[in-house]
Parts: sequence; structure tokens; C-alpha cells
Amino acid sequence: MKRFSPALPYGQATDFNVMPVVESAKHFFAANQKALRFLSLFAAIFAISYFVFGIAEGVRSSLIKPYTALLAKAVAAMVNLFGAGATTDGTTIQAQNFSLNIAMGCDGIEAACLFLAGVLAFPTSWQARMIGLAIGIPLIQVINVLRLIALYYAGMHFPSVVEEIHIYVAQTVVIILSTAILIFWLERIASRYRTA
Repeated sequence: MKRFSPALPYGQATDFNVMPVVESAKHFFAANQKALRFLSLFAAIFAISYFVFGIAEGVRSSLIKPYTALLAKAVAAMVNLFGAGATTDGTTIQAQNFSLNIAMGCDGIEAACLFLAGVLAFPTSWQARMIGLAIGIPLIQVINVLRLIALYYAGMHFPSVVEEIHIYVAQTVVIILSTAILIFWLERIASRYRTA
């Protein structure tokens, strides 16, 4: 049998007062306005840039897929400097007993979109933003190429654990290094030109 508590008569005070909660929320938003603005812009810019570069089929097929094939050729060229004998077929790097397909998520787009969002959302001058993007995006792509080279060699020498290295180590390293580049930019360049 359900038990019901009696309703309070209209106008009778309760133990719970909403006003302190509302005042606390107002104080929180006022005290953290700049940080919340940054986080909101960051989330919006990341969502838009990732949709455009990571999901929109027209951009993926006409821009990102050819770029990914270029990444595969760059990785093959680098490992072939050391006698690997790798070939490419589109976005796949092939060796005698191993192949590495550079799929969506392995192209460095997510890390670049995160960096782009951080740079564009931070309140600084456009000059500082352009410096950040001009240095950071190519540097992130170089880091991604080095990651792909490492994955190629991991696949050649440690095929039983290459998937774990790929998922748990390589992706984490790219995100950490991309974040480090963003922090370096924030501390050394963006803070000099910071706007209100």
C-alpha cells in the first residue's frame, strides 16, 4: 500500500528555499563568466570543425581522403629510407607481412580540431591566433606522421599487440602532445596579446 504525505496548504512555508540555490548559481556564472565563455566557444568550434572536417562526407571524400592517402605515401617514404620496402594503396601502407590502414581517426583531424578550437576560443588577438594555427596545426600533423611510423614498426615487430599500442598509447600520445602545444601557445604567445 502506498503512503502519501499530506499536502501543505497553499502559502505555507516549506523547509526548502529555492532562492539560495538561484543566488549561488548567479554567483557561480558571474564569477566564472570568462571560463564558461571559453568552454562554450571551445565546444561549439570543436563541434563545427569536427563536423566539417571529420564527418561531412563531401569534405571527407574530396579533401580528407586524398590528404590521408598523402599521409600514407609520406609514412611509406619515411620507412623506406630505412629499407622497409613498403608500398601504398590509397590510405593503406603495405609491407611483406603487415598492412596499416590510415582510417578516420588516424588522420590527425581530431587533434587538429581540438587545437583549432582552443586557439580560436581563447580571448587573444587574431595575430596570436594565426601564429598558433600556423605553427600548431603542422606540428600536430608531424606528430601524427611520427605516430603512424611508430605504428608501422610496431606492426612489423609486435603484431600481437599493435592494436593495443594503437588504441591505448599512440592516440593518447597525440592528444597529450597536442594539448602541450596548445598550453605552450597559451603561455608564450596568446597571453601576450590577451583581450578582455
